[in-house]
Amino acid sequence: MEQTITPPLEWIHTICDQFTEITGWTLRFMSAKPGEQKSQEAELSEVEKYCWYESIEDGNCCLGYLYLTLPEEADQDRLFVTAIKFAELVAGLISRIETLNTSLELKNKEVSTLMDVGLSSSKQSGLQDALQKLLEAALQLTGLRSAGFFLLNSESNQLSLRVQYNLTPFEIPFHQRILSESPPDLEAFSKEGIVINSQETPQLTHWLPEGCLTGVCVSVQSDSGPFGTLWAFDRRARRLNDRDIHVLKSIGAQVGTILERAVLIKESQNQLRLKKELKVISESFPAELVRDPSQNREFQAAVHTISHHEVGGDLCEFITLSPHVTCFALGDASGDSIPAAVVMASVRGALRTLTEGPIEQAKDTRFVISRINNALYHTSLPHQFMSMIYGVIDTQNRTFTYTNAGHPAPFWVHKGKITSLTSHGMLLGVTDTTDYDYSVIPICTNDIIVGFSDGISEAMSSERKMFRSDGIMKVLENHTADTAEEVMQGIWSKLQKHLEGGNDGDDRTLMVIKFARDLE
Repeated sequence: MEQTITPPLEWIHTICDQFTEITGWTLRFMSAKPGEQKSQEAELSEVEKYCWYESIEDGNCCLGYLYLTLPEEADQDRLFVTAIKFAELVAGLISRIETLNTSLELKNKEVSTLMDVGLSSSKQSGLQDALQKLLEAALQLTGLRSAGFFLLNSESNQLSLRVQYNLTPFEIPFHQRILSESPPDLEAFSKEGIVINSQETPQLTHWLPEGCLTGVCVSVQSDSGPFGTLWAFDRRARRLNDRDIHVLKSIGAQVGTILERAVLIKESQNQLRLKKELKVISESFPAELVRDPSQNREFQAAVHTISHHEVGGDLCEFITLSPHVTCFALGDASGDSIPAAVVMASVRGALRTLTEGPIEQAKDTRFVISRINNALYHTSLPHQFMSMIYGVIDTQNRTFTYTNAGHPAPFWVHKGKITSLTSHGMLLGVTDTTDYDYSVIPICTNDIIVGFSDGISEAMSSERKMFRSDGIMKVLENHTADTAEEVMQGIWSKLQKHLEGGNDGDDRTLMVIKFARDLE
């Protein structure tokens, strides 16, 4: 089947390759061809070698199809259900990301559309008139002769002249310019503004209209980000003072406010739809972070996890491998909200796939961590990474084996003594060549393991003091005889008291395991 991957969707192709490498099931993406979608779907549903497919949507149209090909090795058939579920998770996540990207890109397009309408239609001249009046006011207050506003396209980093006063568009040089190739505009975003003078800065005079000897550029920004740059020119060689710069900055701020208000009017419905999308995602992730860790096992487990935003990047997952062997993962993705949730979901999917394989493979903590690290490295951006502990509890052999990839060190209460467990390597996704180690500790009845994300240890009080690991240890010193649930509640209550009036700006996860059968 011939595939045509357009450049904006190449990241989907990369995810498919990584899925194939991890699971052994070939996942591919086919872009939707205009007018041929029915024939594409018919081929995917009728050809025997394609065992599953699902469309990828961006909220407006179908972008293409993900499809699975039957593996050549017959022994992979046992993973059919797992592969399908993982593929469905990947497809759903990709569609969500593309839909959210489409929504968030509307802001820039709405601004450009409003400006274009204002310039081309007398019925929609309100925005243009307001901007021109602001430019006129800037000239009256500074004594300069002409001005222009350049709108920034955040996607292409291109500045386009949209409104001018006392000059025609073609009198202003470079009325279409790339931001990275325009030193005056770049400097205006990083400083209070830049003044171009034919005598003091002759190397920049080609940015001035013909016959002008002075020019000044200031940025136009709002709380939501940059909108563009405001330029003012004069035919005289003038030395502008701080007041002139301040006036132009104030006018630029008002331009930003007008544009932001215009965008908000058009954006309200999009924001409402985006909020609904985030609610759907939040219902998909936090509610399933812990898969019933309190089953009838030979240990107790209690977990409390919250996200600062609608979705977050903390992971806490328990998976039963056999009647006496249980594995768990405790992790924290970089960033917050949607970016962190994307990283967490990728790691969670890889974890579920790896643990569905042979039990000896799932019990090899170094192997699991290394494979997840490699997958994250090849599918995430350079600034995206994750800390994680992967542990295996064997109640028959009375051992706890774990590998810690840059996560805050858990506490181990053994025979009344509190010990901080070892870390074995750097964060997941930083490099693809990391070799991780592992540790094995004996477990005795009433031993306790407490794991947590940095949202717990770094929680800030109103006095700017962090909770730190000391806050956890103080509770453990007095609750070693309690159940896992009681220990967890004790730590969480102390944390909430510490946070009264303080910072609550991070995802938080607390996990307590006690090696004693549940008292149900």
